[in-house]
Amino acid sequence: MTDERLLTGRTTAPPDPIELRAGPVTLLLDGPDLRHVRLRGVELVQRVYVAVRDAPWNTIPAVLSDWDVDRGPDRFRVTFDARHAHEAIDFTWRGAIEGAADGSIRYELDGTCRGVFRYSKIGFNVHHALDRSIGHAYRARTGRGELRGVLPKAIAPQRVVDGMLTGMFDAYSEIAIEVAPGLEAIVALEGDLLELQDHRNWTDGNFKSYATPLSLGFPFDSADGQRIRQVLTIGFAGPVPATRPKRPPTITVGAPLGEVPAIGFGQPSHGDALSRHEAGLIAALRPAHLRVDLAMGDPAVPALLDRAAADARAVGAPLELAIHANDTSGPALADLATRLAAADVGVARVLVYDLREGISALLGLTRPSVVRLVRERLEPVTGDVSFAGGTNQNFTDINRDRPTDPVLTGLCFSMSPTVHAADDASIVENLVGQSEVVEMARSIADGRSVSVSPVTIATRFGPYPGGPSAPGDLPAAVDLRQASLLGAAWTVGSIKHLAESRADSVTFYETTGWRGVIERDGGSPDPRFPSRPGEAFPIYHVFADVAEWSSGRVLAAPSTEPLVVEALAVEDTTGTHLLVAHLTRTPRRVLVAGLPGRTASVRVLDASSVGEAAADPIAFRGRSSSAAIADGRLDLDLAAYAVARVDVVA
Repeated sequence: MTDERLLTGRTTAPPDPIELRAGPVTLLLDGPDLRHVRLRGVELVQRVYVAVRDAPWNTIPAVLSDWDVDRGPDRFRVTFDARHAHEAIDFTWRGAIEGAADGSIRYELDGTCRGVFRYSKIGFNVHHALDRSIGHAYRARTGRGELRGVLPKAIAPQRVVDGMLTGMFDAYSEIAIEVAPGLEAIVALEGDLLELQDHRNWTDGNFKSYATPLSLGFPFDSADGQRIRQVLTIGFAGPVPATRPKRPPTITVGAPLGEVPAIGFGQPSHGDALSRHEAGLIAALRPAHLRVDLAMGDPAVPALLDRAAADARAVGAPLELAIHANDTSGPALADLATRLAAADVGVARVLVYDLREGISALLGLTRPSVVRLVRERLEPVTGDVSFAGGTNQNFTDINRDRPTDPVLTGLCFSMSPTVHAADDASIVENLVGQSEVVEMARSIADGRSVSVSPVTIATRFGPYPGGPSAPGDLPAAVDLRQASLLGAAWTVGSIKHLAESRADSVTFYETTGWRGVIERDGGSPDPRFPSRPGEAFPIYHVFADVAEWSSGRVLAAPSTEPLVVEALAVEDTTGTHLLVAHLTRTPRRVLVAGLPGRTASVRVLDASSVGEAAADPIAFRGRSSSAAIADGRLDLDLAAYAVARVDVVA
């Protein structure tokens, strides 16, 4: 049996979802959540779940009990109890989910607040997948009558009006989206109103209908014994599609799209300098830069800069300076310029952030006056590099307040797939949101550079969708998947979407430690993190492969089932190269089409090879096998979360 720690970093595997059927509609019951509600293969709804969020917007997980699942060939009924308890929050509810033979789904939440507490959200959330939403017509039943429109290709900003966050349009009790010609998916709510949000602002791969409009303000104060009851229904109107034949997931290699972005890494948050062994492993990845965060006025800046410069020299990379400053930072910036001039290290770019703390929605973008001050002080030392402004948090800040001042010569923002949900399926679903965001950012940038920095699996500052850390837990910004095969497969998908959408530069993770690409020589400070001292994480080999093709051209490589398999394709003078990432735990046969030649060299990173890949990365990277290409097609049999490197020599 495969060790789950190799696959996901956890000690135990999550329970398998239960497939349920309601007449012609199928869905997966994943704990209390509904996933992939489909009518003969056409997705009506991507996900339904209940969220309880505290005042800072952390999601408080539920403890579930008293499960009962009664299912027949065309109907089902599921009941359970749920309790969300954290600090003062204590909310219990009874859930009842019913699927009828006519294809309708009814989900009831009937809950009680136990005590007085502050909360930001209690209620249903519904995800509408992008491929069934973007450019599709909708109609919504609002208090002012029926509203009709088309869901936009451009990412709709989340506005702040009179200090309140708002939805895309008026709150509604029902929304119908034409998910296929003549076929509407209909979602309705009793007991509250829904509001629509373009989740792509946070790189989520969906639009979201959520209960209790943000425009009412938050947080709320509960009353002891307060009852909260909501009933969500999902149905459809229109013809039932014909059943589609099942085919293996297929990647098709296509035309050139652009260059491989400059890929670098962050300085490790643990604070240690790279050892000679660690520096050798990182140098082999040919990093385009190392990011270092410097807060002006912090007395630690000189030591941070010295350590970063030493690491950069050791791996042969310039620095990406992430400068946190404000309008009073002139003297500190002048001192930094003097130190930079003596550091004997190059600068790839400068990212400028306002030196303020708080939730990004309430802060806004880097002010042009701050960027101007940073440029005045540092540009004589850095030379002609990009001085980017934006946000150290989510793209939504840029989309809300689009920068136009020419003093910003680039835009910058970070990315994480776990802003709203931290489960394995959600981070895979959110990969497509990354390309959506970069394409939108490029349209806003209007020729200026777009830097995604950093990309992390766990959010760095919260809020945390898996719940805040309890005493003794691993830090909430540490994700066990960092050292897993799933982490490597997800990273392939991330690089693919960022490269295909033509990001100029990307900073991933950190160099070493439990947020890095290799473990420190001294090992993890907590034995619960699944690593051995000095080992290369599976993620490491993804970056090592891409580093070999950094001068190549990115090729289109669409997938027929992007929730199952994704691929990065690159063409250079030596041939055509792919990283094919299997994104599920169920072994699959995958087809790669559009390949030149008759034979390919294949190396697979999976549970059977990850041990050698971690302990002796050089030996692992020297291994491969030959596979036949027939009519441009290559068959791959991939185990759980496997990553296959495919090379077709020119």
